[in-house]
This record gives sequence, structure tokens and C-alpha cells, in this order.
Amino acid sequence: MGQCVTIKNATAFILLGATGDLAQKKLLPALIDLFEKGVLPKRFYILAFSRSSLDTAGYREFVRKHIEAKGKQYTQKSIEDFLSIIEYTQGNFDEPAAFERTKKILEAYDERIGTCSSKLFYLAVPPQFYDAIFEQLANVKLEQPCMVGDGWTRILVEKPFGSNLENAQHLDEKLSKLFHEEQIYRIDHYLAKSALQNIIAFRFSNVLFEDKWNNENIESVYITLYETIDVTTRGAFFDKVGALRDMGQNHILQMLTLIAMDHPEKLEASNLRQKRAEILEALRIPTHRESLTDIVKGQYEGYQYVKDVEKGSKTETYFLVKAFLDTPRWQGVPFYLEHGKSLSKSETAITVRFRSAKNCVCNEGEKHNHQNIVRFTISPEQKISVQFWVRKQGLKYELQPRELLFDRTTTPPEDRKLISDPYEEVLFDALCGDQTLFVSNKEQHAAWKYITAILELWEDVVPLSYASGSFGPESKLKKEIEESLLLQ
Repeated sequence: MGQCVTIKNATAFILLGATGDLAQKKLLPALIDLFEKGVLPKRFYILAFSRSSLDTAGYREFVRKHIEAKGKQYTQKSIEDFLSIIEYTQGNFDEPAAFERTKKILEAYDERIGTCSSKLFYLAVPPQFYDAIFEQLANVKLEQPCMVGDGWTRILVEKPFGSNLENAQHLDEKLSKLFHEEQIYRIDHYLAKSALQNIIAFRFSNVLFEDKWNNENIESVYITLYETIDVTTRGAFFDKVGALRDMGQNHILQMLTLIAMDHPEKLEASNLRQKRAEILEALRIPTHRESLTDIVKGQYEGYQYVKDVEKGSKTETYFLVKAFLDTPRWQGVPFYLEHGKSLSKSETAITVRFRSAKNCVCNEGEKHNHQNIVRFTISPEQKISVQFWVRKQGLKYELQPRELLFDRTTTPPEDRKLISDPYEEVLFDALCGDQTLFVSNKEQHAAWKYITAILELWEDVVPLSYASGSFGPESKLKKEIEESLLLQ
């Protein structure tokens, strides 16, 4: 999280799932950007592992094609220099011989550079392969760090880590037999978004708000992650996962932790992770009766005709949850958590609505709903807006809302060059050994405990249908929000 400047250790980056979507669209572009910025270790090596039938030359051309497809201008020398540090090995994730080959390739690299390199394993694969990969890494002892020197071994795993609480605990138990917690980096790239990190700065570096950031002054909080895209190309994966596992267990709940956590005292990984975990552990598990009014499950029209989606599927593409935190700070404050696919717009935001002032200095008879609103827009723009009430121009004393806006698009050009992609930050921090932007096992288990309870409550519930390009399904809970003027 910005506290590491240089990385001295010779490092081997082992990318498992090297031809998948994540590698193509996120990891390879992030790696070449870090390479071009000169922030990677001087001795840095990429070993790409995939099931695809390629050799090193073929994989380098694969990488070149996807780098050029991103449209960013790199010099030919930068591309060639980057490709020269990549080697490829083909194999299946449950194939012992493939991992033996991987070990020998890494040993050969260490011999060439004359030292034992640190190892960073990135599992850019679906969660169902985690079990087999953990087992194979253990069989060939690739999880073990160097016996001498200050070399290290770390592993990065992508969300969703597991499919429910029991499964997540099983994977964690297996992973913890191979690695210590300080070696495990569970990725939620949303935590690396600058706009989300700005919530920490906004709340804890400005005395204007933190003392008022509680149930005495805040009426409600609304966390939204809207997407216009559908799941046309991801039917097989999505139908087994659903929106709540795909976005709720990680992105939505991590946004909740940042907006609700107590002061961490220090900008250190252990402090921040502990405070985030405390919020997730405080989530009140809904009862069956509460689930009938406080949870909405939706599915866009046409979803069941998507390729590889099971006929009659009850998988949700939308959810709306009214959540509560059992802490003194937040007792009684509703947190509305909403996400959906194939909606009318793509936007991620957190809206914090304050209570009206007890005594309004306004004209007699004037309707008193003068509430301050703080809104953090995460995407597509990155901005923070605060709604204040001021006197309207004219002879009559009237109040009107005015917005104070902090907009990333107004950042000076020289500062915009410093803006990093979230995956650049994730990779760089993992190389540095900074776990701030990664999810701890306590956070993960608490999140899964809450999400699993909802999954069990609505397992047999038929989702409400909604039209593609709409605001989602109609429901009493959505109407409650609209009537409270939360969406103004």
C-alpha cells in the first residue's frame, strides 16, 4: 500500500493458468507496466504454466498479441526485453510430472543466476483447481522457501476462495499446512482501487466527519455495484457461482468494511485487516422471517437461455440485502447491499446518508428533510461528493442543496501518470510482502459465514425476474429505499 520502494530479492513469478482470461486481460498488462516502470526486481523471471499446448516461443507470441491488443504504446525494445524473461511449461494441474518439471526449471534458473530466488505463485485458475494445485506443490516441496539467505515463498489466490464457509475452511486448512498466514495473499483487487483506499484517507485524516460517523448521525448506507454486462460468455462458471458468491462475498463486503471500520490507529496491514475483520464478524445473520423482507433474489430475463446454464436454474444475477452490524457505532443503521448484472448502467458507489439536523434553521412551514449526503463513486469515475445545504439567492430565506466535489478527472496531468491499475498494486505489494490489500483468513471466514447463511435461506427461492437494461426486479425493499429518498 505504497510503503515499499524497491525489491532487492531475485524473484521467480510462477503464473498458473497463464493462458486464461485473467492472465490475458489483467496480469500480463500489469506485469509489463511494472517492468517498464522499472520497479520489478533486477533479476525477475516469469514461468508461465498452463494446460495449452505451447512452447516458450509460442507463449511469447501469445503474450505479444495480448499486449498489443491493449492499445498501449510500448517501445519494441520494452516488449522484447519483457518477453525475454518469460519461459513456458505445459501441464495439467493434477499432473505430478508437470510439477516435477516446474521444479527443475526453477532450479535451473537459480543455477543460472547463482542464488536461490524468491518464489511467488499466482493461481489465476478457477477455485475447483486449488485443491489439486496445493497437493502438487506440496508433493514436490515447491512451497518451501530458500534454506539460506532472505528468500521467501508466497502464494496468491483469486476470489472466490471457496464456495461456502465449509469449503473455504477446508481450502484454508489445506493451504495452512503448506504456508504460514504471512505467506498467503488472498486477492480482492477491489481493495487496490485508489477510490476505495481514499475512503480511509477521507474518514481518518479529516476531523470533520469521523466523530459524526456513527448511528447518532448516519441514517443509512447504500453500497451498489451495477453492471450492464450479462453472463453470455460465462454461463458454465456463473451458473455454479451466482452473483452473491461472485461479487457479494468479496467486493461488496470489502466496501462495507472500509466504510464502517473503526480507526485502525496505524497504516499497517495487521491493524487494517483486524479492523476489517471486526466489521465482518459483526454482521447480523438474518433469520428466516427477516429474509422474507430484507433479502431480494433476482434473475434477468433470458438468463436461462444462456449457453451452459442449467434449465430451470435458480441462480441469481441480482441481489439486494438489508444488512445490520451489531456494534455500538452502527446499531440500528441499515446497510443496503445491491448488485446486479444486465442492468441499466455500470456504476459502483457508496452513499452515506446523514440524519436531518434536529433543529432546522429554516422558514416556518418549510419541509425539513435537509440531510447531508457523502457519496464515494468508485467507477466509472473516481470521485467523492458531499451534499451541503446553503441559503438560496434572493430576498426570501430558503435552503438549497449544493455539492462539494473531489473529482479524479481534475487531477493534474503530471499526477495522472502516477495512477496505477489495481492489479499493478496487488502484484507489487505481494512482491514487497505488504498484505494490507489482501484478505486475511479471519475476514474470509466471517464473510463466508454471513454469505453462506443467505445462500441457505434462499436455496429454494425462485428469483424475481427483471428485464435486461432495467434497474432490477421490483420489490418492497427497493421501494423502501426509494421512498426514503436514498437514491436522490
